[in-house]
Amino acid sequence: MAALPARLLVDLPNWLGDFVHALPAVTALRAANRRGTTTVLLPQAHAPLARLLGVNAIARPAAAGFVWARRHLAGRFDVALTARHSSRSKLLLAGSGAPVRLASAGRGSRALGLIAFPVRHTLHQRHDLDGALDLLGVRGASDGEFRLLLTDRLLRGGVRQRALLADLPRTAAILPASRGLAAKRYPLLRFSTVAGALADEGVAPVVFVGPGEEAMALELARRVCAVVVPTAWPLHEIAALLASCDAAVGNDSGLTHLAAAVGCPTVVLFGPTDPARTAPVGGAVVVRPDPVRTGAVEAIDPSDVVTAVRCVLGTRAERPELRIPRIFPGVAQPALRRYDALQRVGR
Repeated sequence: MAALPARLLVDLPNWLGDFVHALPAVTALRAANRRGTTTVLLPQAHAPLARLLGVNAIARPAAAGFVWARRHLAGRFDVALTARHSSRSKLLLAGSGAPVRLASAGRGSRALGLIAFPVRHTLHQRHDLDGALDLLGVRGASDGEFRLLLTDRLLRGGVRQRALLADLPRTAAILPASRGLAAKRYPLLRFSTVAGALADEGVAPVVFVGPGEEAMALELARRVCAVVVPTAWPLHEIAALLASCDAAVGNDSGLTHLAAAVGCPTVVLFGPTDPARTAPVGGAVVVRPDPVRTGAVEAIDPSDVVTAVRCVLGTRAERPELRIPRIFPGVAQPALRRYDALQRVGR
């Protein structure tokens, strides 16, 4: 089945990390549908980021399902697919009325008249839509490092904010939170050790968290005299500030994935989750507990984290004020090789 070009609708995930993982597939779909129109359906907060890809965006209410789709989407699209796997997302797709509707196999897809495609959970999450892309005659998501390109205006705004927030020559984004699975969170005390060691070396720690996680950020800032980025800022401005930082270190979380996607040299700390499945699509240095089989992120030694951050700091070239940040791959430098717990994961 090759249904493009068309009026295409792509229903995207709720969680920021899952949203970032879906962007390579959205980019491939937009390129293949250049003579049609590509629209994404997603939470309102993510819409400015999605528009950077050159697609249209429709905000999706939290409880949107079949009835909402019948009212707001019916008759507007020729092809619709969802990157979510819930029953609600499939009901929404059924209500869209698109002649071609694709959803992952299971949870009532066929009963709702949807075209089901397989998802191979042994592959990186960026490949979850490959089955749908294949049905549409589109090549699957690339394993290369993905970049979410920001506008010059956003980049300059990020550099200005960085200058206002940090008074040291270099800046490291500290990303201590992680929604959902608490076991993914590196202990706050250990994050404080990492941030304090970086501050001692002339790297200003700037703390980023999401709404509802302010208490964690303030506690970390109190321990190391760091500044906290306001959670009320829109995500595209957060992305621009992350792009201006010289390094980022965080858990397997949405903000960490966003930092890597916008080109900030990133260190990501993995515990129970598998980097083969959820490593940043933007490329990163991955730090895991030793032995890895423990799956306990708290087992990672802060000195290993500091070493990894030092190495990614070395990938960020000196730049004059307002220079647009370069694109940096993940790194695997000699200084890291003696640590069995450190590895480069690019997919």
